[in-house]
Amino acid sequence: MVLSATDCEVRSRTNSETEDICHEGDNVDLEEKASLLTDFTNRLPSELRTLVFCRLDFRSILICRCVCRRWKDVAEMSAVWRYQFRLRRRWAVKPETPDDIDWRNMFKTHYLLDRRWERGACVHAYNLDGHEESVYCVQFDDEKIITGSRDRSVRVWDTTTGKPLRTLNATMTAALEGDAIGHTGSVLCLQYDDQMMLTGSSDGTVIIWELPAYRPVRQLHDHKEGVLDLSFNDRYIATCSKDGTVIIRDRRKEGFPLLHNVVACNGSVNSVHIRRSFIATAGVDGIVKVWNADSGKLLMSLHGHSRGLACVILSPDARTIVSGGNDNTIRVWDTKKKNCLFEFAGHESLVRTLDVFGRKVLSGSYDQTLKVWDLDYRKIVLDLRKYHGNWIFSAKMDSKRIVSTSFGANPVVLDFTRGLDEDYVRYIL
Repeated sequence: MVLSATDCEVRSRTNSETEDICHEGDNVDLEEKASLLTDFTNRLPSELRTLVFCRLDFRSILICRCVCRRWKDVAEMSAVWRYQFRLRRRWAVKPETPDDIDWRNMFKTHYLLDRRWERGACVHAYNLDGHEESVYCVQFDDEKIITGSRDRSVRVWDTTTGKPLRTLNATMTAALEGDAIGHTGSVLCLQYDDQMMLTGSSDGTVIIWELPAYRPVRQLHDHKEGVLDLSFNDRYIATCSKDGTVIIRDRRKEGFPLLHNVVACNGSVNSVHIRRSFIATAGVDGIVKVWNADSGKLLMSLHGHSRGLACVILSPDARTIVSGGNDNTIRVWDTKKKNCLFEFAGHESLVRTLDVFGRKVLSGSYDQTLKVWDLDYRKIVLDLRKYHGNWIFSAKMDSKRIVSTSFGANPVVLDFTRGLDEDYVRYIL
């Protein structure tokens, strides 16, 4: 059962956080000496004065607000806070962010959001109610959440409100050819971008959907057994199956022609992930393998896990691989050196799902917990234990939310932004 903070609790917590950042340094004990009350920046050109404030750390800027009116005016300039925002290596805003946005409020909003992640203070948690059976897969963005279930349906939800927007039924009709297109088994995996969505099923097929119309246009029958995972980018489509194969198709050409049918494991290939022309796979043999999408050839085999694998993911630059499995550990690999850099230990059962966002890794396990790990500091930063009462199947994260699914019909949304100013939250990348 998921516990949700009430609106009063949200407002109280948000107000308290805002006080922390807005009034730090307000109680400055200045001695009444003329030397301390002399404004040494008074003779500087305004541009140079602004630059001096930009080079301060943000806590010093907050203290300077309390010294005199002139310093307060400079300390509250948007240009000063824009510079401070850009000093934060992991912070980013969307390309459509207005140039004239108030960067002081943008900095404050992002700072408060970071504090919530650091403290594990999930301000609002809620369920997505609608599926009839367990939910196996999820992907989301700022507008929508898409889930796939054992009930053979794919559902679309509003990210902000959690309200259902659309249900894609088990059997639909292709508008062009008039052939019935639909999954007759559980929807085990999915991925979408702006133009298309792919869903894979235990019935051994993959359906290609045209977005944003959510129109099924083709059903692929490449595998002899259930499709356990899939991944695509702007160049390739890769699917893996219980039959031990990985199918690679060319997305750039009409009809997505078959490039390679690779036997990747003597048993189930449980996970596949693609970045650039690299395809990482994980199977029951416990070996992480990396393939070239153009040639279909094996590039490397990474040994280290003591039991079978359930999930694997490549970092955006394809330099790092993260894998998890039945030995309850998470391993981080370097694709250049072809070795294991380090290991995360902490789960008490199968690590079923992984996601990478920036320099953080989200993991979900059959031990019913979600954990967030930092790749730079090589440690756990968040341990979420109270939101699931059964095996976790899938989990995704961004800078604002975690959405996870489990053995049960109600996915969980953990929203860290509730109560923050939406005028600024919307632009955080």
